[in-house]
Amino acid sequence: MSSHIEYVDTRTAPKETLEAMHELHLAFDEEVLPGDPPEPAAQRLLDWRHPLDCERVSHWVVWKGPEIVATSGLHVDLVQNLANAFGWVFVHPHHRGSGYGRAIATAMVDAAETDGRTRLAIGIPDGRPEEALARRAGMKSAYREKVSRLSFAEIDWTLMESWMALAAERASDYELLFLPSPLDDQYLEAYCNLMFVMNSAPQEDYVEEEEEIMTPEIWRDLERKYGVEAEREILTYVARHKPTGELAGYTNVAYRRLQPDLVEQWDTGVDPKHRNKGLGRWVKAAMALKLRETYPSVRRIDTENAGSNAPMLGINVEMGFKPILVQNVWQGELATIRQKLSV
Repeated sequence: MSSHIEYVDTRTAPKETLEAMHELHLAFDEEVLPGDPPEPAAQRLLDWRHPLDCERVSHWVVWKGPEIVATSGLHVDLVQNLANAFGWVFVHPHHRGSGYGRAIATAMVDAAETDGRTRLAIGIPDGRPEEALARRAGMKSAYREKVSRLSFAEIDWTLMESWMALAAERASDYELLFLPSPLDDQYLEAYCNLMFVMNSAPQEDYVEEEEEIMTPEIWRDLERKYGVEAEREILTYVARHKPTGELAGYTNVAYRRLQPDLVEQWDTGVDPKHRNKGLGRWVKAAMALKLRETYPSVRRIDTENAGSNAPMLGINVEMGFKPILVQNVWQGELATIRQKLSV
């Protein structure tokens, strides 16, 4: 049966194409996290239909008859990290060894170079055979990212209440604000500025990337595309310093309406000027209690942390988060990758 490669613009592609892509992604998910609840097709299709204005996500697929048997993709940011691209390649286990991976990776590398990127990063779950290929391509393990899960049934709610009580003692000059999206205009600029604290989180030695930025325009686009249009509710708690009005720390999550048992934990950060007062635990405990009160369907919270971010990993472990996956992010120069793999 003949095969061919097709570029897919997920914003406009036929629904049947996206559904076939979804089936392949389900096979990947099952390999990585066997038995995990599958992501609904409706959720994945909404995410593909509504990329952010500040990014470009390209997809290629290999058709073999009516089935998609391999895919690759490329994510590039259009406002920051302009030298970097993030890619992925996956071939269905029943169709490996046929050259599809190399063919579809070539399309990805070509697109990255055409876009002016000089470095490529690829996330590979720990222990998978693709890591040997990354080494052969001259890539380095830039950082390890832990995916952890908090089961609501295992949360120590007494501990959460104690974090709330302790914060009231240690941080009496602060107050909590609950900020659901869309964020009130009066907080928007200060909140975006506060998010820059994530650049102070520990990073591994080998990663080469610029500091992350957040602007009111990017946040509004995220609220609209990733939030409203993709059926998520974005929820934030901030700790505000009452004497100055400064926003000192925050945590944000996304509740999925189409997968109501799941909450995505995003960032948690505290301004260095306001650390060592329990603000991180305060906002995390407040969010857990808010989710219990408002979303009784929630059963799990999933989060990702760089392996070097010991302070946040420590708080997560105290809360009951348990690792479910370790992903190695490999990074290398595009020219070296092309030379070593002859793609």
